[in-house]
Amino acid sequence: MGRRVTIGDVAAHAGVSTATVSRVINGGTVAEATATRVWEAVTRLEYTPNALTRSIFAGRSSTIGVVIRDLSSPFYLDLMRGIEEVAATNDSLVMFANTFRHVDLDVAQVRAMDEQRVRGLVVTTGEASDKLTRRMAERGTPCVIVARTVPDPVPGMHSISLDNVGAGRLMAAHLARCGRSAVGVVSSGPRPSQVERTAGLRRGLADAGLPLPEEAVTVAEDEEGADLAVGALLAAGQARGKPLDAIVCTAGWLTVAVYSALVARGVAIPADVAFLTMDDFPWAATLGITAVDQPSYEMGRRAAELVVEAPEDAVEIVFEPALVARRSCGEQQ
Repeated sequence: MGRRVTIGDVAAHAGVSTATVSRVINGGTVAEATATRVWEAVTRLEYTPNALTRSIFAGRSSTIGVVIRDLSSPFYLDLMRGIEEVAATNDSLVMFANTFRHVDLDVAQVRAMDEQRVRGLVVTTGEASDKLTRRMAERGTPCVIVARTVPDPVPGMHSISLDNVGAGRLMAAHLARCGRSAVGVVSSGPRPSQVERTAGLRRGLADAGLPLPEEAVTVAEDEEGADLAVGALLAAGQARGKPLDAIVCTAGWLTVAVYSALVARGVAIPADVAFLTMDDFPWAATLGITAVDQPSYEMGRRAAELVVEAPEDAVEIVFEPALVARRSCGEQQ
């Protein structure tokens, strides 16, 4: 097998320096006759430019970096598909990294993307990595924060999020229509999206004359925590003399764990307890689970478009949620 053709081979064939070849390949200005000789040499020798070399001369690669917080959430699959489709039509590859909801990995992966001189960065991480993404944007790398907004963004630092308060209000309105009055919540913690969804749910329930006491909101950091949270909510309702008739899960990645915890305890859905969650997914229709859906595919496409378009001013885009009603909440009697 013959050796790979190098940029030096192209330079020798065209009678120019390697720097001139690099300038031609990367769109630099050279004499027309020189550019013609270089492209003829590239074609004749079937030279494939080294992506790393091109990135060195261009100052950055053609790769879009994507740091995902947790691939166990159905939200991210369509988000990634949207990003990849836009990247493919704009001569870019996508480099994905999953941080498994670890803050240290959030920061480390964003730093690694910066070291790779990516064309742009899309992140779904928490605030711990904002200092790095802010610095990247200031240096000319478009950065898009997905699933939350960014306070005081610098130019080139964009955000794409859901109207999470609106999502919570949708949940409250649907539960009220279904005649539910004692609601418990399983949240995944203090992330802005979780806080905002719970706040919207509380406001929506208040509009319907229904309470959501603080003790009715629990936090689960993993599947085992979800099981414990469900048990605590059901027990607290019994102790108050007002058993829960609805449980809301504000984090899509906890849906299966919360649903399984209810079923394992012999809770009939929706006869005993209504169940409503975030982020629609294929099996939700089979199980009859009502969900508030966010357009993650479109969010992914728009995030990648912001990288490609690279607007100078910071852009903030907020998408509207949609409720997909199924049988898990029952109907008002």
